[in-house]
Amino acid sequence: MSSEENAQQDEVSTRVPLSRMRRAIAASMNVSAQVPQFTLDRAVGLAQAAALRERLRAGGAAASWEDLLVAACARALREHPWVNASFDDDGIELHSGINIGLATALEDGLVSPAVLDADKRTLAELGEARRELREKAASGGLRGAVLFGATFTISNLGPYGIDRFRALVIPPQAAILACGRIMEIDGEPSMSLTLSCDHRVLDGAPAARFLASVCSLLSEPAWLQELA
Repeated sequence: MSSEENAQQDEVSTRVPLSRMRRAIAASMNVSAQVPQFTLDRAVGLAQAAALRERLRAGGAAASWEDLLVAACARALREHPWVNASFDDDGIELHSGINIGLATALEDGLVSPAVLDADKRTLAELGEARRELREKAASGGLRGAVLFGATFTISNLGPYGIDRFRALVIPPQAAILACGRIMEIDGEPSMSLTLSCDHRVLDGAPAARFLASVCSLLSEPAWLQELA
């Protein structure tokens, strides 16, 4: 056998059939590609949030950064209902419930199970819901509203060392927030937040006001003590 034939054998690719989950992801992203999207990016200082989180943890409250993000987004969505919305051919639906999806990586794909009524939960309840959703996602136990009912999504790649990134809107939701890792900027812990929006629902100014609210809530987090 010639060296060229050996090289051709070495270059044989492996074809992997699409799983049910990967087909669903492909279908969703195909729809997302048809959505006119724009993104806004801000960095938020977390010095006060870090100090408050340490005090909460010292008092026995297991508050993760993701729980703080969910709490801040839930409160901001209450103030900016047009972000907690969906587009359809007949109009724009402003959702009464604030159900925040948490993008969750699995071995064969990605799901975004929702923390239902996130604006009505304490920090402890948010943490419990997050852990339960992640466990059910890993075991394939997600069903019903928690699987399909998200009205807004948070995608956090900070634990993977990513500084910042842009996430694609998940139809029919109007927006998704991408969160990077916590970095030191001018001696202060900070995080990059990138908001992707469906331009059919949101324009730049109202989206910017929502992102500003999230950043303000995270940088001045005294309100979190109400949820402890």
